[in-house]
Amino acid sequence: MRKKKIKPPFEIMIIIVNYGEGDKVVELLKNNNIPLTLQMQGRGTAESEVADIFGFGVVERDVVACFVEEERSRALVEMVYTDLKLDMEHTGLVFTIQPSGATMDLIKTLKVEV
Repeated sequence: MRKKKIKPPFEIMIIIVNYGEGDKVVELLKNNNIPLTLQMQGRGTAESEVADIFGFGVVERDVVACFVEEERSRALVEMVYTDLKLDMEHTGLVFTIQPSGATMDLIKTLKVEV
């Protein structure tokens, strides 16, 4: 029997910054009531043309991912963009993605109220 898929009430925010800046991102998110984050070290980049567009001249990056409530998503992206000065070249980027379909089991595991 297939599990019923629902639209989750959250998005996944991804923040990519210069290596060593990840702790600053995590602290900023915690101060804005996003206590659960996943911090990773990124390595490598896209093809040269794409890397030039995003200003990725440096190979090593810190990548931070977290769940954000859908209704807070846009405001949090703007806050992160402004506070981390991501409008300056070669500083990083922030974006959100919406999971295509989380099962009820995943929602229950994450203890998200629907």
